[in-house]
Amino acid sequence: MKLPSHLAKSRHGVFYFRLTFKLGGCTKEKRISLRTKNSQEARFKAMCLSGIMAVQNHKKEQTMATDYFTTAAGIATPGPDSNFLLNFLNRVNREQLAELSGIPLAEVEALFTTTAPDTRKLDIELGGISLRNINTDDDANRAIHILKTLNLSPEALAALIAGPNPVQLPQAAPTPPVQQQTAVEGGTTIQEMIPRFATRKKDKLSSKTLYEYGNYHRKFVEWLELRKKKKHIPVHSITRADVADFIDDLLADGIAPQTVTQKYLAAISGLFELAQSIGVLPEGQILVSRGHKVFTKQDAKKSASRRSYKPFNDDELRLIFKPDLLSKAKQPADFWLPMLALFTGARVTELSQMDIADIQKHGEIWALSINDEGDKLLKTPAATRLIPIHLTLIECGFLDYLKDAGKYGTKLFPYLTPDQFGSYGNRTSERWGKYLDELNITDRQKGFHSFRSTSNGCLKHNGVTEENRCQFVGHEHDTVNSAIYSEPHRLPFLLENVASKLDYPCIDFAKLQYKQGQFDKVLAKECAAKNKRLLHNQAKEERMARRKQ
Repeated sequence: MKLPSHLAKSRHGVFYFRLTFKLGGCTKEKRISLRTKNSQEARFKAMCLSGIMAVQNHKKEQTMATDYFTTAAGIATPGPDSNFLLNFLNRVNREQLAELSGIPLAEVEALFTTTAPDTRKLDIELGGISLRNINTDDDANRAIHILKTLNLSPEALAALIAGPNPVQLPQAAPTPPVQQQTAVEGGTTIQEMIPRFATRKKDKLSSKTLYEYGNYHRKFVEWLELRKKKKHIPVHSITRADVADFIDDLLADGIAPQTVTQKYLAAISGLFELAQSIGVLPEGQILVSRGHKVFTKQDAKKSASRRSYKPFNDDELRLIFKPDLLSKAKQPADFWLPMLALFTGARVTELSQMDIADIQKHGEIWALSINDEGDKLLKTPAATRLIPIHLTLIECGFLDYLKDAGKYGTKLFPYLTPDQFGSYGNRTSERWGKYLDELNITDRQKGFHSFRSTSNGCLKHNGVTEENRCQFVGHEHDTVNSAIYSEPHRLPFLLENVASKLDYPCIDFAKLQYKQGQFDKVLAKECAAKNKRLLHNQAKEERMARRKQ
């Protein structure tokens, strides 16, 4: 598929809006993430952003208020999806709107509660793009009125539209008492199951998985409300045909069968399983979300060969670990993360989040303790392990870097911060993807995780048994003998029989020698920037807390 000139697609399938501009006689490019892998959604968001940019170019000819009004009208009137902004504004975080507009939170709330949004809807086809959930002209007028009152700048609108739609705060949209709704509708509703699922699973699922499941749940409920033309839908009234039609619509929107099965259906099944466990559905009843053969085991085997990460070959390893890798590294993680991954097979998050205290000396052996203590996260229980540090890493100056990092905090990479889900690996993974693109290694099946495949393959080719490989790289080993009746191998055994088998003759490590203090200036600069961001975020939270009061 050929993309329009204003759209770009990352190696991970995420769409970006390309903004080009002149700076000092040179053409520069900035990319705004549209936070979607769906091509139709990306095109529509890009249309909205393009409209905003076009209006901004006429700022000199109009007053600021007129410009904002035109921006709102250009998006909210029936040209594009007239219901897009109204739905968006009804779901956006009200505190964020209050902060962007400088209007007290109570006044912002009043804008949305004075008049209930129109519920009449229709579907249209526009230029080959399906636009659903279109309301009447009254909705467009309401959107224009709200945006004019908020007086948001085009830049603020662009940031809101390009970002994910936050869930509306519970107090922002008063609803009738639940008991009255369920009494009228006849049973517990699917809408009630969503917060109950989040409450039950908050300590069992990772914050990222819980967030994603919430998005899938809400999308399913919105689809049901449109299909059944009512807001309160009893769980027992949802049929297998409903779920099948929802699957067909997802597939028609370009969502992959694997994603439908492993994400959407997994999330929806969780709601029905909970409903059955609390007595909303009869015990033993086959759940309507089960048995949809969208992505079979055979499909999974085929997909694994197409989607799993491939190992780097010798030519790619020589290109990655070229002699100037160390001298041109802009941050310590740019050099040490690939080095560590090559000799440990560890995941990017496991290495990025590591504490200095996790590098330990046991007798005469230096080792990495990969654990989930403190703010660290691990994918599975098998990921907890103690493995020896390869001699090559020590010879390249890893212990010298350890002393340098200790001057700036307790983390191995003290300037990194976790994302909203607590993961330290996203920033480093993104930088690594850009580095591979610079090297013209553009295969989508080759990324940082390819080091895991590379090291595991090296161990296998050098005769290391599967059980030993699993313990070293943190994989589950499913045999009863190894999982129950045997203790993990100790460090001396792992050093002699596993770590020593990681040999890469294609790389000249003699030219990759770190000198103590080499990253001092970078660490000081990056840590200062991190502290500045933290102070800014703290001040922002305090302002929002004062507005609440």
